[in-house]
Amino acid sequence: MRKILVAIVALMTSLSAFAADIDLFLKGGVSISKFNVDESENRMGVAAGFGGKFHISNSRFFIMPELLYAQKGQENEVVIEEKNKAVAPVLFHMVELPVLFGGKIDLPINDMHLNVGAGPYIAYDFRFNECSENMKVLRDTRDSRNVMKLVSHGDLGVAFSLEFHYKRLFVFYDYDLGLRDITQNTSTLGQTLCHRSMRIGVGYTFPTMTAGKQRKKPQM
Repeated sequence: MRKILVAIVALMTSLSAFAADIDLFLKGGVSISKFNVDESENRMGVAAGFGGKFHISNSRFFIMPELLYAQKGQENEVVIEEKNKAVAPVLFHMVELPVLFGGKIDLPINDMHLNVGAGPYIAYDFRFNECSENMKVLRDTRDSRNVMKLVSHGDLGVAFSLEFHYKRLFVFYDYDLGLRDITQNTSTLGQTLCHRSMRIGVGYTFPTMTAGKQRKKPQM
């Protein structure tokens, strides 16, 4: 995890040196999350953060790293009947670092455009259910004894983003497809548990910072 963080910092430093323009922004909204099992029910939470779009030369393409706080988890208890195991309601407080590769799509209305992007993300839970030890583990439904290690605090996967911009304001829809099994012990539960979450909200883009020569058509 530490090596990945160092690599992301190095990437952002390199981007600032080679990008033509940089757009910094703030964003926030609600998160809706669950696990990748049918019985898992959506959990509502909050999400907020900031980031930057590093525009590639004079093209419509950009690289967009972000630093986010996002709540993830599930609302209900999931019982795996054939294994007599249950996953209690859980809440993760994630610090998330997505790095998206995207582009701008112009709309036929002045001052409006779409941004679309996708890329990898890493995340780490810094305050996992500290109020309840019982909610931290997978347990045996027959006697309620804890039978598994704590679920993983780390996560990684693929992030997708869609933004609708009007001047400096924008609304966004983000989706995280978790690829890491957070149980750390698939053989005991009988299946993997991965995060699935989406975020919907609004944001604000600050005036463009020019790192290189001015582009012919500045983008927001």
